[in-house]
Amino acid sequence: MNIKTLKLSLALLLMLPIFSFGQTNDYSMRKCFGYQRDSCSRSENVYYKMTDESRSALFVKGQTSRVRINIYNGRDYRVSFCHDRVLGEGIIMRIIDAENENTLYDNSEDNFATEFEFTVTQTREVFVEIEVPGNSALADAENNSDLIFVRKDTEMGCVGILVEHMITPPKGF
Repeated sequence: MNIKTLKLSLALLLMLPIFSFGQTNDYSMRKCFGYQRDSCSRSENVYYKMTDESRSALFVKGQTSRVRINIYNGRDYRVSFCHDRVLGEGIIMRIIDAENENTLYDNSEDNFATEFEFTVTQTREVFVEIEVPGNSALADAENNSDLIFVRKDTEMGCVGILVEHMITPPKGF
């Protein structure tokens, strides 16, 4: 064995623990990193472009979380979400004005739609809030001193928020 092969073998051997830490222990589902890019349906309108404000995260049943995004006057937006099936149905998506906390859109009033398109007339900061219904042992963890672990395959899953935008087309002829 020459020196070059020995160095390569040693380098690979030293990197093995790094690769193993990067692996998930839940092989039945994707990792959540980039979930919105890989799992959410993009608009069929070719003018919509995905924004950097698109996000994904690991959620547990019963969890509510929000992310702040900027929306700009003169643009159309499409906000959609996707999720692992383990989280069930009836996931709520709200768009909330960050300045006054007014709810601008609530999909529970829209047959639990997973996408919403709108035109912006005033630049604003808004929250996209996701609420996953249900209960999990993790939500009760503060009150349960006997809890040791939470099953990822029945109580946790990925949620992705896909934010797309385009310049608002002119109105009329």
